[in-house]
Amino acid sequence: MAIYTKAILFASVGYLSFMVSLLFEPVQRNLVFLYRLRLGGKETVYHPESVGFAQNQVAPFWLTMPDGVKLFGWHILPLDVYAAHRQELRGLSATQDSIDSGEFAKRHLEILKEDPDARVIIYYHGNSGCISAMHRPDIYRSLISTSPAHTHLFVVDYRGFGISGGTPSEEALISDGAFTAKTILNMTGVPADRTILIGQSLGTGVIIGAADLLTQSDPKLEFRALVPIAGFASIEELLSTYKIFGTIPVLAPFKSFKALQTLLARQLRYKFHSDVRIERFVRNSRKTKVLVVHSFDDEHIPYFHGEKLVDAAIMGALESEADDAGQSSGQHLKRLVEMSEDERHGVFEIVSVGERQVREYVFWQKFGATAEVVEESQVSLTSEVRRIGMLAVKWGGHDIVPKSTDVVLAIRNILYED
Repeated sequence: MAIYTKAILFASVGYLSFMVSLLFEPVQRNLVFLYRLRLGGKETVYHPESVGFAQNQVAPFWLTMPDGVKLFGWHILPLDVYAAHRQELRGLSATQDSIDSGEFAKRHLEILKEDPDARVIIYYHGNSGCISAMHRPDIYRSLISTSPAHTHLFVVDYRGFGISGGTPSEEALISDGAFTAKTILNMTGVPADRTILIGQSLGTGVIIGAADLLTQSDPKLEFRALVPIAGFASIEELLSTYKIFGTIPVLAPFKSFKALQTLLARQLRYKFHSDVRIERFVRNSRKTKVLVVHSFDDEHIPYFHGEKLVDAAIMGALESEADDAGQSSGQHLKRLVEMSEDERHGVFEIVSVGERQVREYVFWQKFGATAEVVEESQVSLTSEVRRIGMLAVKWGGHDIVPKSTDVVLAIRNILYED
């Protein structure tokens, strides 16, 4: 019994010490980004073949940020395109010198520019590791399968991750994310209306923040679609349920101690208020479609975070309609807030339910029309129509859902059919 009591006391003291440490910025930085968890390494990022890609299917490259920090990335060719140029590509010399100088990636970009129907996905991964780590190469292969002939994928490590330089922060990742997207547009020549931003987990905070930043720039830059997968409303809200490595609870044991939670919230350096940013982004945007993807069985970020992101996006859509009509947004927001539960479900039209495995909810918005929801059958897909949707997947957890077939098909539909 004495040993048991000592163990409980030791664990309690250790946990309280951990909670106190959360008040300090370096601890928060390492907890949020887990960038010192070095999964993958120089060998795998310089040699993508080591994680299953064909020889020279991937062109590693460097991007230099405005502050001089260099980030490492990949350009992944779609399979049919690679097959058509396989002999030539296998003859290229992929040395560290040719990669670091940028010479190696030139031919891959030339091949992309030769295709007038090319589409681009810019992917932003989750925390820890690097672009070659864990499940990520499988996700890239799934996403380029949206069209083996036309879909090119770019992924760039965040600062401080992998072999990229610098130290991560919320402001830096978002500004880097925006600069990366603009740079890739310029590199490829593929227009923004054929380019989509996809982020998973931490990457959702980056793409939402980057998209918000780009719609406030002059000139405004809007992409074809924004796809947050397994995202969160804010780090502050996530911490109330989050478990490190799916095991160690952060704030859940202190749920009843509001004063402590308030103190930690005030001291939180990295908040990633994606709910606020996606509302503002949608309000300022007039072109970009939004598809929020979340699994019911996500073991790291509960499903309700995805719902909150969709609710915030719809709020932004209603505000944009009020802005266009020169009216107070209060009328449209009041309409949404006062809806009964049945009416609220009516805003989200259930487009498809396949054996209760996948549900897609869609809010159609036609600019210049009233604040009423436009039925799908009445929509002519022109530049005046925007779709805000949620794909709710029954299975897939946190890391498998980005490569699930239902999600890949939904992304394919946005890239090629919408």
